[in-house]
Amino acid sequence: MKKIYFFIAFMAGGFFANAQFNPNCDGVRYMTEVFPIEPTMTTVKFGENTTVAGNQMDLMMDIFEPADDNAGDRPVIILGFGGSFVGGERESVHGACIDFAKKGYVAAALDYRVYDLPLFPVPDSLDMMNVVAQSVSDYKAAIRYFRKDADTDNNFNIDPNFIFVGGFSAGAIAALHTAMIDEGELPDYVQTLIDANGGHEGNTDDPANSNMGYSSEVQGVVNNFGALHRKGWISSDDPPFVSIHGTNDNTVPYGNGFAVVIIVPIITIDGSGVLHPRADSVGVINELITVPGGGHGDFLTDPFWADSIENTSARFLTEIMCGEIVSTKTPEKISAHSFPNPTPDKMLIQLERNDLIYNLTITDQLGRTVLSLSNHQAGEIVLDKNQIGSGIFILNINFKNEKIAPFSRKIIFH
Repeated sequence: MKKIYFFIAFMAGGFFANAQFNPNCDGVRYMTEVFPIEPTMTTVKFGENTTVAGNQMDLMMDIFEPADDNAGDRPVIILGFGGSFVGGERESVHGACIDFAKKGYVAAALDYRVYDLPLFPVPDSLDMMNVVAQSVSDYKAAIRYFRKDADTDNNFNIDPNFIFVGGFSAGAIAALHTAMIDEGELPDYVQTLIDANGGHEGNTDDPANSNMGYSSEVQGVVNNFGALHRKGWISSDDPPFVSIHGTNDNTVPYGNGFAVVIIVPIITIDGSGVLHPRADSVGVINELITVPGGGHGDFLTDPFWADSIENTSARFLTEIMCGEIVSTKTPEKISAHSFPNPTPDKMLIQLERNDLIYNLTITDQLGRTVLSLSNHQAGEIVLDKNQIGSGIFILNINFKNEKIAPFSRKIIFH
């Protein structure tokens, strides 16, 4: 996927080097709530299109801006609602948009088309893939809307170099496909649906205020328990993404499995636990928060996980825009060593501090938890192959202290 707006280079020990940075980076903005007053909201029409049932639909966005913010060049994050592609409304992500706006983003809750035919008989896999193709068309129109605004009226004072997409459940699925699908890499049955919906850029537009011709590229994705139809669609030049997913998700699987619509398994997809190692293997920068035993977003009611997710997403996006952030007001990163790694028998996990309380989980490539430690406090842990098994695993550590950034690491027992 050719990047029009900026080039990202990966380096060991940090996320980004030689990248174009946002001019507002100061070590505080984008990481913390620097605008505590309720943000302002503007509702705009960004496109129109026809639904599966043949209904004409005006597509709207609710756009939140930080209150009393005079900065220009502000990043944008566009978020989509959940609802299994058969329901949902943009208002359900207002809370997340407000949180991002208070950190200095322009945040938008968008409409996208869902399946609006009768649900009995239940739609089949091609029906649902067609709806996903339509949702991607809608996301891309929303992205183009902001780039056109930056180039013309500049109503929202955005930085077109930093437009992110994300969402929850179906919204995350739509966002991931928007970011990862490249021209020329799809099987025929998918390409046929893409072509029927306007091709790679889609056919969603507002004829009265067309934004066709502007780029729909994105610079990062926030994936809250979403998935791709095929993990192989992640290629080396795709944008970075951060994922949050529960291992016991029965709607959008953590690993490979069936997406469920109204208790009926419809189509096989690859969840976050599969996308993470795939991205690692092709060099796409990504991060995964695995929630052991978590269902379909039910863990968001737990303040510990909710805070960990918000802090991790904010840090991840900030590092895309700003590089490594050094500030006492931002989550601290501590050193962690795993050695030897790979190992044939034992591995030592050593933290630079031994006064922290944290939850540690190790999951296999199917998302199954093989080890879990809660409220642990120790500077080092010895892992034994006899208790873990052979293979590639993901180590996740989430600290009780919200000022310490969580992290994930691949470990190998051979």
